[in-house]
Amino acid sequence: MISPAVTTAVNVNKMEAADRSYKDVKTNHRQRFTPFLTMAVVLMIVLIYGLPVYTAYQFASFMEPLAETFVIEPLGELFSDTPVFIHTFLFGDFGIVSLGSFSFIWAFPVVVLVGMSIAITENTRLQNKLVFYIEPSLRKLGLSGADFIPVISGYGCNVVAVMQSKGCRSCTNQQCLSMISFGSACSYQIGATLSIFNAANIPWLFAPYIFLLFVVGAVHTRLWYGKGPAAPVHVPASTRLRKPDWKTILFKVKGMLSQFFYQAMPIFLIICFAAFLLDELAVIDYFISFVKPLLILMTLPPEGAVGVIFSFFRKDGILLFNEGSGAVLASFSTLEIFVLVYLASTLSGCLVTIWTIARQAGTAFASKHVLKQAVTSLVSAAVVLFLTKGVLTIFSYFN
Repeated sequence: MISPAVTTAVNVNKMEAADRSYKDVKTNHRQRFTPFLTMAVVLMIVLIYGLPVYTAYQFASFMEPLAETFVIEPLGELFSDTPVFIHTFLFGDFGIVSLGSFSFIWAFPVVVLVGMSIAITENTRLQNKLVFYIEPSLRKLGLSGADFIPVISGYGCNVVAVMQSKGCRSCTNQQCLSMISFGSACSYQIGATLSIFNAANIPWLFAPYIFLLFVVGAVHTRLWYGKGPAAPVHVPASTRLRKPDWKTILFKVKGMLSQFFYQAMPIFLIICFAAFLLDELAVIDYFISFVKPLLILMTLPPEGAVGVIFSFFRKDGILLFNEGSGAVLASFSTLEIFVLVYLASTLSGCLVTIWTIARQAGTAFASKHVLKQAVTSLVSAAVVLFLTKGVLTIFSYFN
């Protein structure tokens, strides 16, 4: 039986050998690590994972009015003679049919297309190839190339990404978890955000929203968890790309769809039911009272408290900003919508993600992690509000 001391020594030797190997590769290919190449790789990553989101947005934009005209409205008329309680439960401000259908229309295409993109780039090793070339830039954020792979996976599902982070070097695992929780918008969060921005006729805000998530997430990670020691990427640049194994890819996507139908959608419908029940019992105002003072202090509309509260459970709780078929949303300004969605996205990871982090890194780390993220979210949201209002004031003064 091998003693723990021997095992530790072997692991240390392997890590040192990997460090030397990475330094050798970097020395031999130093000319490849240029700002131009880094920008080209970043642009490629944006296109690979951005085009599926854009395609999903176009599809959902096309389907939403059709669903409203041919499904939701006819069903509303069909159930018009039912008791008020049942009709409100199905088609009210937090209705299972009204809000649930929008969740499906906006989240499902994102889950499928982003999931396909992630599965293909993983299977063909393109993901590892791209990560290798942005490794130097990642180190400045306190991440290694190996850490960035779970961060990319987080755009599919944060929980899966947290589980993947077990492969990160122990010295950068905290940075990786932090970046996933703050900067990786999961498929459901992306779908909900696209839906809200589209309902408010400001879809162009999605790109700044994703950019802000990543930038503030990187700053948050660096400030709270430090730069971290160097950690070599696990796959060298010499790794050859391979043809996609469609059977494996489809199996992975099938797993994502199963999670969507058997976990994500049921939980969202439960959230809708909980919001409806709390609203009917007039209990929801009690919970909102905890968040309202904070929003008022930040000069944000207190009506946005519902979406912020339920986003703690799941990120597609953001859709509750669209209560009343968009009537509440229409009363918010563009800046208020952007900051409210940003707050709901970043104030905390969803409940399942936090629970997974606690299981993996311990309850103490998860508790501190939640507090640190909340502080960063509130401060950064206040900065965005202050700077934007300041710029708008100056601009209006000179005009």
